[in-house]
Amino acid sequence: MTVNEGYVPLQEGLRLYYRVVGDGTRTVVIPAATGLAADLELLAQEHRVIFYDQRGRGQSDVDPDESHIWTDYEVHYLEAIRQHFDLEQMSIIEWSYMGGMSALYAATYPKCVDRLVLMCAIPPRSDAPYNDPEAMAKKEDERIDQEGEKRLREMEETNLDTSDPEAYCREFLKVNLPCQMGRPEALTRMRSDPCAFPNEWLHNKVEHTRKHIPVDSRQWDWRQRMTSVQAPTLVIHGEKDSIPMESSREWANVLPNAHLLIIPGSGHFPHLEDPEVYFPAVERFLNGEWPEGAEVPT
Repeated sequence: MTVNEGYVPLQEGLRLYYRVVGDGTRTVVIPAATGLAADLELLAQEHRVIFYDQRGRGQSDVDPDESHIWTDYEVHYLEAIRQHFDLEQMSIIEWSYMGGMSALYAATYPKCVDRLVLMCAIPPRSDAPYNDPEAMAKKEDERIDQEGEKRLREMEETNLDTSDPEAYCREFLKVNLPCQMGRPEALTRMRSDPCAFPNEWLHNKVEHTRKHIPVDSRQWDWRQRMTSVQAPTLVIHGEKDSIPMESSREWANVLPNAHLLIIPGSGHFPHLEDPEVYFPAVERFLNGEWPEGAEVPT
């Protein structure tokens, strides 16, 4: 597979890192290159896949302008990727937080998206009755590695979280990512190494969130905007994800042409936890068919 790396220049003087893998006829765009590229490169066997890092994440530049808020500028930068590569249409696969951003993009630029995959996306509204942050936190706390938590506290007490932030980042992910999984042993399949880049060190991620996802922006309801989406959409949900299943059901209901695929036993990382289901389902969808088991929810 051919590989090409570089940066997309933005009007604000910033740059977005990208990594293009494969040379298929269909172009698939996937954000969070640092966290996903190594683990989703399998898709590049049939498609041309453009991975990129959002501003302030991975290998992309940090945005100093605190007026640039997540719901506007994630869409703006995704459009910058499309324009840079001169794409008339593209398929998009987005995960977690960026799942919501891809849906907003598809609603804003409906003719530019031919297929959309939402993988374990954040909910389409913040005030939904199924949203219970305390219950989500409790579910993750029940899965936490107590010995791992102890190691993190010891690193913090000896200031290793600041003196060796890369090592602390790796330990933090080792302890916390399994809490979002139904099959925590699947973490050993993860090939991506986000902690190699300073933007992914914990204190930098916290600062990025403070600036660009301020507390007063954390109320949203995107349901009405979804009526503009034209692309067929596959909503993927891991049964054991701490994000409520009702969230993915609602996405599949408010999007005009969407099916929901629930992966039993999987959590927030279905591409790692159940690759034998995840990759064939996504490939079948990208090639124009609904995967087996994907249904319109009632």
